[in-house]
Amino acid sequence: MKRYKLFLVAVVSMLISACSGPREQALSPAAFEEAIRDDADAVVLDVRTPREYAGGFIARAQNLDFNNSNFTAAVEELDKNKTYYVYCLVGARSGEAAAYMRSHGFTAVYELKGGTTAWQQSNLPLVQAGQAELRSDAVSMEAYRAIIASDTAVLIDFYAPWCGPCKRLEPILKEFGREHTGRLKIVRLNIDESKELAASLGITQIPLLKLFKSGEEKWSYLGLLDKATLESGAIQHL
Repeated sequence: MKRYKLFLVAVVSMLISACSGPREQALSPAAFEEAIRDDADAVVLDVRTPREYAGGFIARAQNLDFNNSNFTAAVEELDKNKTYYVYCLVGARSGEAAAYMRSHGFTAVYELKGGTTAWQQSNLPLVQAGQAELRSDAVSMEAYRAIIASDTAVLIDFYAPWCGPCKRLEPILKEFGREHTGRLKIVRLNIDESKELAASLGITQIPLLKLFKSGEEKWSYLGLLDKATLESGAIQHL
């Protein structure tokens, strides 16, 4: 009898523990809406493309395109102590983005189950163009500032796909980046995808290299250069 009572106590304890376990990471639209409404300090990330984002987004959302080549660099500069609510169109991209963030030290990342499709099916609103200032660039000024604020040196390569010198510069940068892994991050920024950012920074000619450390510009170079020139200008700041 005593053994039976102990067994019941163990079962009840397990049930209580299960009920009070970790919060579900994939939230229904109603739970997602309630969570971001109740947590004013949380960050809402829309990981769709800028065009999708411009068509309507969840209030307070920042656009960080999961398919953009700068996604991982931008994520690295986010505050890992904050809570993040991530969404996309149907949940696939946000699921991958959330998984990447969790695997890189983010402890509180929640995703919208079913994405904006499920959100709208639940009669929840999206902010439309004209109702808020839209961040249409692939890389916003906020994301750019986060990238260059890194304690590790960051070399920004402003380029465009149609630029011949930019194409010839790419393998030089890749080789230089491999040789200085751990001391340098190289971020290629397509000005055609971030026109507002380029205009705000006064960038009218490419290729343009800018080296930053802790947010401070240490070195820059306009035009095509060889590896020796790159090394002589950049290495002293790594």
